[in-house]
Formats: sequence, C-alpha cells, structure tokens
Amino acid sequence: MDFTDYESFRPNMSREEIFDWFQRRLNRPPEAYDIYKVAKDFYQLGAYSRALVCLQQYITLPGASIPGRHLLGYCFLNLGEIEKALREFKKCVKEGYHDDWQLVVELTMEMESKRRREQDMGAIQV
Repeated sequence: MDFTDYESFRPNMSREEIFDWFQRRLNRPPEAYDIYKVAKDFYQLGAYSRALVCLQQYITLPGASIPGRHLLGYCFLNLGEIEKALREFKKCVKEGYHDDWQLVVELTMEMESKRRREQDMGAIQV
C-alpha cells in the first residue's frame, strides 16, 4: 500500500470523505489496519491533525486496538489538547493498557497545577 499523495488528505474531511480517500487508493473498502497504518505514518511525519482524524475513525471500527486509542491520546497531546489526551489515556488504562497509568498521573497533576495558576491569576486581578 503506497500513499504518495498524503497532501490530498485534509484534516477537515468528513467520515465519508475519509473512507472515500482510502477506497480510491486501495481499490477496496478500508479495513481498520489500513487506517491505523496511515494514521501512524501521519503521526511520524508530525502531521498530528491528520493522524487525529484517521484515529478518530479508526477507534470506531471493528478490529480497532488499544494502541490506536493510545496514539490518539498522543495526537491530542501534541496538539496541546491536554484534557482530550487525558480522556483517551484514561480509556486506554480502563481497557487494560496499564502502560498509560504514569501518563494519566502526570497529565492530571499538570492540569491541576494549571488550574491553580489560573485561580491565582484571577485572585491577583480582583
């Protein structure tokens, strides 16, 4: 499977457009693995928003695996969406991917620290 025109994949595509994009390149309906592989390639290229939309579709498919949700969490993290990343990592832990426990703890502490700083700034401005 060779996807040499990654640029034609836009992060704002609808679910239908995403599946059409894969269908045209594969000459068959995409399977979960196809979408995960492309998402992983996008992630490795630093195209986090493209990887994110692939993974959001991937996790809804039969045959999707926990590493896909784990990678989705990292996409959110790299895009600065810590709360969404934390939500995905918590789901991974609940599904048995215990390697994410440390990350869940660190992100929870980071969010709590940020919340406290924002409260302190609000108190100073009053």
